[in-house]
Amino acid sequence: MKPAQLIAAAALTLAVATPALAGNKLVTPQDGAFKVEKAQLAIKSPNVNACPANAKVAGWIFTNKPGPVTYMMVRKGGQVGAPKTITAKKGPAGYVASFSQTIQIHQAIDAEYRILVSHSGGVVSNWAPLKASCKIPLGG
Repeated sequence: MKPAQLIAAAALTLAVATPALAGNKLVTPQDGAFKVEKAQLAIKSPNVNACPANAKVAGWIFTNKPGPVTYMMVRKGGQVGAPKTITAKKGPAGYVASFSQTIQIHQAIDAEYRILVSHSGGVVSNWAPLKASCKIPLGG
């Protein structure tokens, strides 16, 4: 190699290596963008014919890293609930944002619900049924 070629090769090597080193520390590539991978919903309907009765609702939103996730509950046929934000945290199954609640049923219902995750590119959960006959009204 000629001296001019050696200088050019050394300059190119230095130009490529310099961004990878910062204060003698190796700089790692940036992690990918926050991404929602999937969502799941479970509803345990009341197992009695009397109302009011309690139903249990639980949801899980799986992501590729920790961070806030905004979701809405959707009833099949149109009703959409208010947005709620929860935080995905590291767990045994990866990063997951989860919620659970008990809701009181006052009248007969036969409906299906699912989770719609905001800013996720269209991630939605499975449809989960909620059924209660309320054949025995107890008031309340």
